[in-house]
Amino acid sequence: MKKILALAAVAVTAVALASADPLFVGHAYFGVGLGSAVQDWNSNNNTRSDLNKSYYSWNFGSNLDFGAGVAINIPFGDYFGFQPGVDFYVNNVGYHFENSSANVKRDRTFTYLSIDIPLLLTAKINKWNFSIGPYVSIPLGDTSALYSDDTNAVKYKHSWGSIGAMVGVGYEQRIGLGRLVIGGRYMHDFMPIDVYREYSNGTKYDTLSLWRGALAVDVAYKIPLSF
Repeated sequence: MKKILALAAVAVTAVALASADPLFVGHAYFGVGLGSAVQDWNSNNNTRSDLNKSYYSWNFGSNLDFGAGVAINIPFGDYFGFQPGVDFYVNNVGYHFENSSANVKRDRTFTYLSIDIPLLLTAKINKWNFSIGPYVSIPLGDTSALYSDDTNAVKYKHSWGSIGAMVGVGYEQRIGLGRLVIGGRYMHDFMPIDVYREYSNGTKYDTLSLWRGALAVDVAYKIPLSF
């Protein structure tokens, strides 16, 4: 009985794929980062009392993100689908730092490029589009860090990347051969990207964990791959 049910499931999936009309989807994003930076104080030989005298807060002006990407939507029937894609992002994680004992107040922004690979489940109800699923984010090149009172950026190395999840919603309207979709998406890292500098002997210092969150406007255009 289990084998019959498994074969039936495979057959239904095959029929759905055979009758589906895959879509090419192009995206453009612009949004506000809602991420944070956490200092690894042990890497800087700071004591717990130093930590208590300092604090970080989210800095709106330093957290603007933008990017673009492409995806292929494979429908399963009339309502659901699977949508793998590749996105390119410019990520900014900025924060305000204050140290009461040293009377220091500074803004600091970390900027890095990343390739994100989302694997989304999608649903379409009338003209509304919904998506949800995980992604892998892979940083490219070095991470640049800039203080508000300095014109020279400092280069940081970084860990391999992070994983997270996103959820999105959009409203579509037919324009030309395809459909324009205007909506939004929220992204959140489940694990941080660690950035750090190194001494000449390879010892890490000034280590921070960057947690990315982003609320972005998503403008997409869907084109059927078969006409």
